[in-house]
Amino acid sequence: MQRTAAEPGRDLGALSSSGESASARPAACEHGCRFFMDEACAHKSDMDKVGVTVKFARNETIYSKGDEAHYSYKMIEGAVRLSRIFADGRRQIVNFYLPDETFGIELSGEYTSTAEAVGDVVTLRCPRLCIAQLTAGNPDISQKRLAMLSKNLAAAERHVAMLGHQSAKERVASFFLALEMQRRTESEGMLDLPLSRQDIADYLGLTIETTCRALSELKRQKIIDAPSRRRIVIRDLAGLQAIAEGDV
Repeated sequence: MQRTAAEPGRDLGALSSSGESASARPAACEHGCRFFMDEACAHKSDMDKVGVTVKFARNETIYSKGDEAHYSYKMIEGAVRLSRIFADGRRQIVNFYLPDETFGIELSGEYTSTAEAVGDVVTLRCPRLCIAQLTAGNPDISQKRLAMLSKNLAAAERHVAMLGHQSAKERVASFFLALEMQRRTESEGMLDLPLSRQDIADYLGLTIETTCRALSELKRQKIIDAPSRRRIVIRDLAGLQAIAEGDV
């Protein structure tokens, strides 16, 4: 029987009723690869037509550091955090992903970080074997895959620069500027926070107390407002950018 809806933690396109291998090409490829669909077209309704979406619940682990990297993922709904845990128990969030973004595109055979769903998440999960086959036979797909890798590398470089050179307030300002570039609310300057305060602190390499103090300082300067814990309003975009760049 053909599946038409996503189940938690299951790849509906990689498994068939005949017990087909999880690394086989998904049935979706018969209708065109949705993983490399242009971002402007990658809406959940488009994905549902094919039936290969995968759902994860809040805080559910999608994959762990060191697991064999069988799949790559494209975000449809929600937010995902990538993290590493140090020997002393500290957590560093190395990146987070929002709708239309891709993650789990590894060059080695293992995942280098742990991926978790921040809230309820819907993703498109594509076997790496399928991606490799598509890349080998299609220069356009190969270019898109390279662009995905380049985007993730650029984000990692910005993160390293932020952790190495910016003050706490500059890091928080840079975080909000990055969200502004990906803003999905219609209200100008309105940001829906994809991460909790603790997640933000772990991403910025700060304690939660320091993060909250930086937020309070930005509010005191009337750079931002915080109508709720999951929403930020940018009141002075130029001022926020000046802080992020260390000009004030």
